[in-house]
Amino acid sequence: MISQFRKHRLSFLSLGCAILTLMYFGINTIAYQTLIIDKHSEGQNQLLDYVIELRNELKNYHILPYALTDNPTLLAFMNNPQDEVLTNRLQRQLEDLTHVSKTQDWFILSTEGDLMVSSEQSPNFKLDDYFNKTNLSNVLKDQQGEYILVSGYNPELYKSAHLVLAPVYSSTGLAGAIAVRINVSSLIERWNLLEDLVVMTDQNSLIFLASKLNRILESNWLDDYIDVQFVNKTRSKIYSLNNERYLLQNVTLDDLNWQIHYLSNLRGIQAKARSIAFVSLGIFALVFLFWLYRRERSLKIASKLENEILIADSAQRQRVLIENTHVGLLQLTKHGEISFVNPMGLRYFGQGSKLNSHYLSEFLPNHLENKNALSFINSLQRQSIGSNKSVSNLLEQEVVLQKDNGQTFPALLSISSLEWRHSQGYLVTLIDISKRKKAELNLLEANTRLEKRVLERTQALEAAQKELLSTEKLAAIGQMSTAIAHELNQPLTGIRTLAYTAELLLKRQDSEQALKVLSDLQSLVVRMQSLTSELKVLAYRRPEQLAPTSIKESIKHAIESLGEEVQGASWDIQLNDLDLVTAESTRLERIFLNLISNSIQACSESKITPNIKISQQEQGEKIIISYQDNGPGIEQNKLTHIFEPFFTTKPIGKGLGLGLAISANLAKDMNGTLIASYNDSSQLVFRLTLSKA
Repeated sequence: MISQFRKHRLSFLSLGCAILTLMYFGINTIAYQTLIIDKHSEGQNQLLDYVIELRNELKNYHILPYALTDNPTLLAFMNNPQDEVLTNRLQRQLEDLTHVSKTQDWFILSTEGDLMVSSEQSPNFKLDDYFNKTNLSNVLKDQQGEYILVSGYNPELYKSAHLVLAPVYSSTGLAGAIAVRINVSSLIERWNLLEDLVVMTDQNSLIFLASKLNRILESNWLDDYIDVQFVNKTRSKIYSLNNERYLLQNVTLDDLNWQIHYLSNLRGIQAKARSIAFVSLGIFALVFLFWLYRRERSLKIASKLENEILIADSAQRQRVLIENTHVGLLQLTKHGEISFVNPMGLRYFGQGSKLNSHYLSEFLPNHLENKNALSFINSLQRQSIGSNKSVSNLLEQEVVLQKDNGQTFPALLSISSLEWRHSQGYLVTLIDISKRKKAELNLLEANTRLEKRVLERTQALEAAQKELLSTEKLAAIGQMSTAIAHELNQPLTGIRTLAYTAELLLKRQDSEQALKVLSDLQSLVVRMQSLTSELKVLAYRRPEQLAPTSIKESIKHAIESLGEEVQGASWDIQLNDLDLVTAESTRLERIFLNLISNSIQACSESKITPNIKISQQEQGEKIIISYQDNGPGIEQNKLTHIFEPFFTTKPIGKGLGLGLAISANLAKDMNGTLIASYNDSSQLVFRLTLSKA
């Protein structure tokens, strides 16, 4: 088990690296979620502070326009706006109010939103550039008698303006309004935090205050955000700006329809989360390394103990092995002196023999078998003490050893060199082969007796084989003679009968019938001549020389030889004109002649039109010619006998059964084979195999 742990040390290190990586990402994610949740809570609190501060700021401007609503000059001016004296007086009052209230501008507006009088403190400010008269008129009519705060925006200057309005009434009703332009940009200066951004938008979602943005926000900037959900199920938005990510939070002032947007920069959170992850990872790595150190130390201690146990066990096993082995073991010094003998070695030489501090050559008598062993051991004794000369091993040398009582015994001796640390020696193995030698002698005597008996038995078998061969020849000759006699007796009987009939017809002077009988007599003679010619072919000698022969030409000549017998037959011959085989043309034609003749006769007996198919294929240096017809074939149990002489399935008088036997012998004479088998369609196919020319 300890060795397995040691082998998998690298696997543990790889696993530790993977765990550290996973822990880094896990701690970083958890720390980031915790920090961003805290950031979200801080943003909500900050937004609440901003709302309170904005409310307090705007509260100071609520009563400003009402300071003039009951002013006699203003009321007189509203009734007579064309009076220049009233206009100048009212303008001076507005200028004084601007200085006293520390506002930007004061305006007198009509109910239609037209500018009637202004304090003219800001010559570059034009009310029409920020506010639409129709919108102002609608606001005055909708908010009669109430405090009104209106925001306007100049898209060309990217600036906003804010008016605090108070309605002015005359005896006829709403006459106009007093407008005070206030400045809330000072809030942004107080809200200008280090990394965070604050943006305020009006009721039209137009930005009129923003910190540190410098007009980089577009009108639809609020549409570009990502919805996120924290681990505590809190939902928020992430906004990207200038390659920075911000946590976007906002609050709406219902009465003003203003929105305060607070963008918390997440750069610090990400850096802090990574720092927390690295610190946690460092602590875990230290713990892991300490655990690994303790584990390695434990493994080393356990390995050392295991090695000591293994060494002790190995030594014990060696002692048991040496003491209980059935082979004699001797240990020699590098000079050939015996330093150790196991119990089996003592048993070989005798329990009372003194072997230690003696040389092995003392126990090797001067026999011819001991020549090589003595030469080897003497070469060890002649080596000097400091010599490093290496001596080759002596393996499996048959020697004769001498016991302490003077008796000798044959043994198998092997000497192998041993090296350990700074020492050198030799290990000698001895095997007593007395029993084997005795068994070899007994086996040699048994082999001699067995060879004599085998020779006698062989001679008897040869005599029996000669007798059996003679008997088989006689049986074959008898079978052949019976078949030939049977085939010849029939036509001879017919000849005798026809000759007697012809004699009678001639005596009667019936020459016409006599000629007919003589014609039948001639056909019987031709049949006997055919039989003798087939027997002569069966006894053909092997051809002395084979030559390249055309397969296609041989088949053509065989078909021409059959003449009218093949009329009406259909042919499917798939052969190459240039393919030649090593054969004799006459024998090859005879094989095809016999096969075609058998097919014609079989189809004629079954009253079917012969359809003969001949094809070929190459197989290495051989050409296989396949012959197939549409005849009835032969039973499976008779297929193995069709090449035997005189075997036939035809009726008596229709054939001798020599055609296929002759064809097989002819193929064999040309170093080929002729076999028959059924194909996948259960059709009989003959395959003639010959060597390629």
